[in-house]
Amino acid sequence: MSVPDAKAYRDAAAAMAKWRRPLLISHAKPDGDALGSLVAMQSLLRSGGAAPVALLFDAIPDRYALFQQYPAMPIWESDVHASDLAACDGVIALDTCTYSQLDPIAEWLRATDLPKFAIDHHITRDDLADHYLIDETAAATCLILHDWARVMGWPIDGDAAAAMFIGIAMDTGWFVHSNTDQRVLSASADLIDRGALPHELHQQLYQRETPARVRLLGAALQAMELLADHRLAVMVLSLDAITQAGATPADTEDIVNEPLRIGSVVASVLLVESERGLIRASFRSKPPTTGDGDGADLDVAEVARAFGGGGHKRAAGARIAGTLDEVRASVVETLVNVLSV
Repeated sequence: MSVPDAKAYRDAAAAMAKWRRPLLISHAKPDGDALGSLVAMQSLLRSGGAAPVALLFDAIPDRYALFQQYPAMPIWESDVHASDLAACDGVIALDTCTYSQLDPIAEWLRATDLPKFAIDHHITRDDLADHYLIDETAAATCLILHDWARVMGWPIDGDAAAAMFIGIAMDTGWFVHSNTDQRVLSASADLIDRGALPHELHQQLYQRETPARVRLLGAALQAMELLADHRLAVMVLSLDAITQAGATPADTEDIVNEPLRIGSVVASVLLVESERGLIRASFRSKPPTTGDGDGADLDVAEVARAFGGGGHKRAAGARIAGTLDEVRASVVETLVNVLSV
């Protein structure tokens, strides 16, 4: 793993320099880094005279309602169809390099002859692009975009600064995860200088929960099981549980992090039933601290890869075929075995 140098950034810019109407996409069920990357990349490209199209596969989740104040992003097969993309001259995938996370458009993406570019910080990736700007050491894709803009001298306006700050802050757990490093804090300080307001953004993201989201969190915690000598927390949310809470699948974001508050817990998994017949598994782990007698240092990306997914050492996910009971049994067996080593 290496940090892109100035030449890598210049080469990346040159690869898409002639694109006038690139299509911008990110993963389904967008989080802060995905949405932030789309808004920021759109702003950076517009400053160079391009007219990018930032496309979503789902409506903006309630948590990220503040993104509705930025230029509208159409939704695939609702506002935009394959026939509408004929005018595009390139594709930029942000915050993902896997077809599974781009499933709604994956068939079109495989078939199109348009040049493709991928910008990402995840370890797991498919061969889906002609050009890549990858930095696995970056805490967020928005951090890559920030550094790229600084090297190229591209203007970062107030919208782009706020969007980048959100992406970085959300992917670092608002600067408490182990990926919070000097680079993260330096970039965040620069974005604050450019107009990002951390207290306002935090309030809009964390202090405007819906009653349904809070009820869903309560349901997940009520059903939580502690296994492997209380080192593993397992939560399951069925479609019925989500409906009873008056919530949506988007409301499950970050719930997987809650059990990590428990001192003995070193790994947490949340299994969410979907209408598409797949179980969405979210994995989290926390690093051992100085003097931690347990010493467990679980790489959940390795666990996720065993189920066809991927991600980071401390945060990963997968979409797994099967019933909730079947997937739970398989995931728990795998995690218990890993923790017993």
